Amino acid sequence: MTTERRVKLSDGTSGIVRPIIASDKAALAAALEELAPDSRERRFFFNKAKLSEDELERLTKPDGIDHIAYGLAVRQGEAMIPISVARCFRDRDDPGLAEIAMVTADPWQGLGAGEELMRSLSAAAMEVGIRRWFVAMFSDNIAMRTLLDRFGKKCEERKLGGGFLEAVYEIVEPPGGFFGPPS
Repeated sequence: MTTERRVKLSDGTSGIVRPIIASDKAALAAALEELAPDSRERRFFFNKAKLSEDELERLTKPDGIDHIAYGLAVRQGEAMIPISVARCFRDRDDPGLAEIAMVTADPWQGLGAGEELMRSLSAAAMEVGIRRWFVAMFSDNIAMRTLLDRFGKKCEERKLGGGFLEAVYEIVEPPGGFFGPPS
């Protein structure tokens, strides 16, 4: 799994992208509770208020092969504050496919955190043989669709009704490479 890398968001804020580890439990729990209800609903399809201990255990112990997870934290004063998480879970029946999910703290949306996480997640997925993303999302989630279009080529899309859709994207290396400057 790709290790830590320094990034700069579009507003000039410096950050670090790194794999999620077991000691991130408290930060992950706190970050979810700080999300606006709409952001929680976009991520979980309902207003999930908190993560259970079992969920925290599972989400903070990715193996880097079947479960890959990265977080992005930014410096605020002397502290590093987590602002975004992206992860994927390999499909048990199709090892070349993984379900992807991402969330960014409300004040940090639109500044490139998702793109930076997608760079690391896509590169790590390719290293372990994952070639396609599966995503379930709201049909009007333009930010996620734009991000997936940058790092993938849509192969399938199925509207589920109720404002939901499922799609499959073939992972592609973006212009400038996975870790080159955004174009």
